[in-house]
Amino acid sequence: MKRYILTPFLFSLILLLASGTSFGQFNSTLYWMQGIPQSHYSNPGIQPLPGFYLGIPGVSSIYFGFNHSGFSPQDLIKRNPVTDKLYIDDQSMLNKLNKRNFLSLDYQHEILAFGFRSKKDYFSFNITEKVGARMGYSRDLMRLLVDGNDYFLQQGIAQGEDVPANLDGLTLDAIHYREFGFGYSRQWTDQLSAGVRAKALQGMGNVDFRRSNLSLITQPNNYELLLQANMLINTSLPIALQPIDSLGNADFELEEEDLINYITSTSNMGFALDLGAHYKINDKFSVALSITDLGFINWKRDVENFGMKGEFEFQGIDFNDLFGSDNDNQFDQVLDSIQEIFDIEETMLAYRSLMPAKLFVSASFAPTRMHRFAVLGRAEYFAQTLHPSFGLSYNFQPLSWFGTSLSYSVINMNYNNVGFGFHLNLGPLQFYTVVDNFFGALRPHTVQTATVHFGLNIVARTRTKVDPTAPSFRW
Repeated sequence: MKRYILTPFLFSLILLLASGTSFGQFNSTLYWMQGIPQSHYSNPGIQPLPGFYLGIPGVSSIYFGFNHSGFSPQDLIKRNPVTDKLYIDDQSMLNKLNKRNFLSLDYQHEILAFGFRSKKDYFSFNITEKVGARMGYSRDLMRLLVDGNDYFLQQGIAQGEDVPANLDGLTLDAIHYREFGFGYSRQWTDQLSAGVRAKALQGMGNVDFRRSNLSLITQPNNYELLLQANMLINTSLPIALQPIDSLGNADFELEEEDLINYITSTSNMGFALDLGAHYKINDKFSVALSITDLGFINWKRDVENFGMKGEFEFQGIDFNDLFGSDNDNQFDQVLDSIQEIFDIEETMLAYRSLMPAKLFVSASFAPTRMHRFAVLGRAEYFAQTLHPSFGLSYNFQPLSWFGTSLSYSVINMNYNNVGFGFHLNLGPLQFYTVVDNFFGALRPHTVQTATVHFGLNIVARTRTKVDPTAPSFRW
């Protein structure tokens, strides 16, 4: 009985967490596309080709990104070869999961940006709105949703000891902030260019699973559940969640003044740095190294903290109680039960969240002035796990006003990522589009990673090579 009572509750929880929206682009295709000014965001040491650019406000850079390390749609939804009908294969989905899995969504929108070159120096400025979330979940959590806690009970009986459902890795980092970036790079020698970008960060909203250690044991004699928990969740939101026991009666409508304060408040401020360098070994080979988003945000406005620690006996929650029509206070009673069972500690203490730093390492080979072959490694650390990706790219820059790139990437052990990008300058107006998984649009049932990045710039004084042996950053 507890199996069916618990499963809908966990299913509702997972949907709630997934509704949040990686804090950064993969850039396998864009990294070496120097004809696009926004390429230098992943390495401030590589100067763009345009000597001047002005992003058309609101449309200069728009980015959407999705990544899932777990299963693809085709692992869950199958077609019966006999009846030709679709069906859900939950066991196939479970077999594709790792012990810990991650889902990320990302949206970035450039409000204002410009940059210009002065002899060997390059200066840039940007204001960018960023919204993103990364959710982590364990294979055991999905096993609970599919098979219920009876699966772990039977495993325990077979092994002669308790087998807990390990829910460690249930994490969520969701954030909304505005970035004010000031970039500077210099061609220090004929071989070396290096730069830095200092970024003031205006935090607006945040959910931070600072600590999340959970396990669930099913008692063999009465099916009661023993929850072992050590959790701390911090939030900074325009709506109040405390007190939890009266959440059912909360009014989540926002007044116009609340929205204005949310967008304009400077109470949650932070700082970050991007560092990068590009070294030309000889006329054909070069290497590049960068690290981005080294920083933090201090959250002080509308802060709430929820802590839970200890062992709790949990007899389940009847899902019918949550939506029962006999009593209008059923939802309040369920919340009261949760508060009593889990002994949630509620505080309002300021906290600091670290930005998700990313490391890029690349090497390139340019046999002629128009062609460049490159390899790119990217690593990001999240929830005690290193998330690497690897890419190969070919860049073709035949003219100062046109360039294109083709890439192949391995991201979270997914090998189906073929990217494509181009820029086209019609006079001073530049249009560009970059995607890191072109085939995903043709075969959406296989997608685990998908990105699209496009925009419009005004560009001028684009460098071209007059000497094939000249350093590549003199284009």
